[in-house]
Amino acid sequence: MTVAFRATTEDDREALLAFSTSEPVAWIGPDRYRAESGTDNYRPGWSWLAERDGRPVALALWWGGADAEVPSTLDDLLVAPDVPDGDRVAIAAGLITAGTAAFGARPEWIVDVAVDWHDDPEAVAAMSWRAAAARSAGLGQSTERVSVAWTPDRELPAPSSLRFRSGGDDEFGDLFARVAVGSLDAHTVASVDELGPRGAAADDLEFYRSLPGSRDGWRVALDPDGLVVGFVLATRTAYDAAVSFIGVLPQHRGRGVVDGLLAEGLRVHAEAGEPKVVGTTDAANTPMRRAFERAGFVVTKRRIVFER
Repeated sequence: MTVAFRATTEDDREALLAFSTSEPVAWIGPDRYRAESGTDNYRPGWSWLAERDGRPVALALWWGGADAEVPSTLDDLLVAPDVPDGDRVAIAAGLITAGTAAFGARPEWIVDVAVDWHDDPEAVAAMSWRAAAARSAGLGQSTERVSVAWTPDRELPAPSSLRFRSGGDDEFGDLFARVAVGSLDAHTVASVDELGPRGAAADDLEFYRSLPGSRDGWRVALDPDGLVVGFVLATRTAYDAAVSFIGVLPQHRGRGVVDGLLAEGLRVHAEAGEPKVVGTTDAANTPMRRAFERAGFVVTKRRIVFER
């Protein structure tokens, strides 16, 4: 099997838009690709094809911010249905490897699936070959995350006894490092293992500062005695208002602080008139999942994240 991998040009637009899939996973349709190409979130240099005998047999679409030099996520990877199962993994892994080598970065690969995907044999099969391709391409860690959403037709949680104030980068950097101790978040654990607590905190601070939305939504929480107990980041994704991070200091866990932090993040967005507020947490992080439930969030999808 001889397969060539290359970035696309504008002349390849129709070939890209011709790809589709019947697999029960989310994929990027023509309308979204056209719209976000117009905002430079998808670009020819970030959209790759695999070709066999000059015929496109697979595509990979990376996404990034409008002013980014490299993409931040792999949003879609489709292989033509007539490609033999034995070749599918190799072609997909080759696309990821070629693209990331060109970018000089290895963005995480995100695949959205239905809430009940574990009960669907077709979805399990679709994720199985993708997981094999991810491992082959060096994205060996996979985490299942739960996406949730809150809408204004649901009541806001009752205010807690916590007080909130703003904070500077140095304080938030310190708080990121402190809440990483005993964290149940897989990304945080892996980041600390690789970079150490302070390095992981600096990485987190840089990432969350890059998100859309006002820094005014970053709040430090104090208990009635004036002790700092945690923090919440009310920010935005590229599409929605979000509660992007909740951190409770280890010595204050198990006291309901998480509910007060989540309520504050929701209040910030509700007062701004946001039509929806989203969040995510690891499927294995039961305490955070239950906190979202108590605050009135509903599960909208599950997300498999493959990363280095």
